[in-house]
Amino acid sequence: FGTSNTVGMLRLTDGRLRPLLFDGSPLLPSAVYLGTDGRMLIGRDAERHARLDPSRFEPNPKRSVDDGHIFLGDREMPVAQVFGLVLGHVATEARRQLGAAPEEVRLTHPARWGDRRRQALVEAARVAGLPNPRLIPEPVGAASYFTAVHSAQVPVGRSLAIYDLGGGTFDATVVRRTQTGFDVLAEEGLQDVGGLDFDHAVVEHLGKSYTGSHGEQWTKLVNPTDA
Repeated sequence: FGTSNTVGMLRLTDGRLRPLLFDGSPLLPSAVYLGTDGRMLIGRDAERHARLDPSRFEPNPKRSVDDGHIFLGDREMPVAQVFGLVLGHVATEARRQLGAAPEEVRLTHPARWGDRRRQALVEAARVAGLPNPRLIPEPVGAASYFTAVHSAQVPVGRSLAIYDLGGGTFDATVVRRTQTGFDVLAEEGLQDVGGLDFDHAVVEHLGKSYTGSHGEQWTKLVNPTDA
């Protein structure tokens, strides 16, 4: 469950791995949109409806994990419920492909997330109708993929350095190989360095360029006075 996109993988009983596809793509935008009829739209459907009423659209709900609630139009929704609607979209596709509910669910999370944030993921899985998930730090998942899928040899006791530049944050982690998997040795991150922050910097640069020549129009764009 990412800031910008969510990805789901199926591991079948014979060990084969298969990505879940959403509108033909393995990437599901994490975006949500609350329609005037109360129906929640997820992913690309949400993005397509955003232009109708931007106040009902949230492209990056994960960024609100500490806020408790997310405002969509005139409605205030618990963060875990919004997360659960996105995960529910993944669960529906998983059940469709499997013909049944998955027997086990694993959810990754940033290594720096504490108990309260991790609990929001557990609650979101419950809202989505999924089994109680096994939570795995994202760098541990990345290291496991590196060794299992790419057949990289990392002897027990050796370490890997992993960085994750996402939509909202930058995280760097050192993990050590153990007999049973990987343990996180150290982690550090920047909470305000991600793809969205790069986008914002570009907009700020454009603002400095256009304020002098098109000041009134630029002000209307960045400080709208109505919906």
